[in-house]
Amino acid sequence: MMIAHAFSPTSTASSITSTKLFMAPKYDKSSQLWSPTRPEEEASAGYGVFGSLLRQGPVPFVQRLKDPAMYEQAVLKMMASEGMDRNEAQGNMDAYLQNPNDWALQKYEEKNGAPKFDYANANMDPKQLVLTGLWSALLFSIAVRAVYVLTTGCDDFCQDIISSLLLRMNDS
Repeated sequence: MMIAHAFSPTSTASSITSTKLFMAPKYDKSSQLWSPTRPEEEASAGYGVFGSLLRQGPVPFVQRLKDPAMYEQAVLKMMASEGMDRNEAQGNMDAYLQNPNDWALQKYEEKNGAPKFDYANANMDPKQLVLTGLWSALLFSIAVRAVYVLTTGCDDFCQDIISSLLLRMNDS
């Protein structure tokens, strides 16, 4: 009688909605591709390429621009195999692309009891973002100036700097 009850349909709709199954991206053997099963797993649910740039720097940023399909497949596979949400999987993938050895060491340490590192929110402190933006603007302006001087030649400002440097060197 217990077996028959186990296979009989439930009598109330509330018992069906009370159980929530974990859904993960699915792998299609015929196309050999991972695909999302819910809207929360789609690429639009995560952060964009500039999020990768802010969290882990230029390496994952360039990798996402160069091969977005590979990046998406790797994120979906990580979501399915590790049971991560979209942002956590993207953060881990960005960290892996930035430095695979450090990422693997961190995961090894986590399995041995170390606290879990939050790659999804890494380097997202507002003060750090402002400082990074200021340094980037300074370095970018220096690079633009260097390209300008190299392509057009030394102007009056450049000549003033060179002459003051030469005077200091002669005084020493």
